Amino acid sequence: MAQPPRYKREWILIAGDPLSSQLQGRLVSSSLDIMPTDLEKALDSLIDVFHKYSLEKGNYHAIYRDDLRKLLTKECPHYTKNKDADTWFKELDVNADNAVNFEEYLVLVIKVGLAAHKESHKE
Repeated sequence: MAQPPRYKREWILIAGDPLSSQLQGRLVSSSLDIMPTDLEKALDSLIDVFHKYSLEKGNYHAIYRDDLRKLLTKECPHYTKNKDADTWFKELDVNADNAVNFEEYLVLVIKVGLAAHKESHKE
């Protein structure tokens, strides 16, 4: 009987990353040879979607206005149709650097997640 594929997760500290700075001294690197959980797969998917659009301009750390428009149109059209892309961009770009970084993107994820959860309870 074939074994299911194994999953190897590596946690790498990145210089200048706020989370890495918090973890420094507690975690250098670890890897687990296990199957990912549903939540880990969902987190990986969120990261992959962010990079899919951030890499449109070659920047792992920022989604620009036109790429956010594409993301909203292709990735979550059912939950973002009540607000246009420019309004979303202004709301998400809290540091006003004309880009949505990963932390700002997570605000979108939370808001869309709340809407999806609410929708799931409708009869």
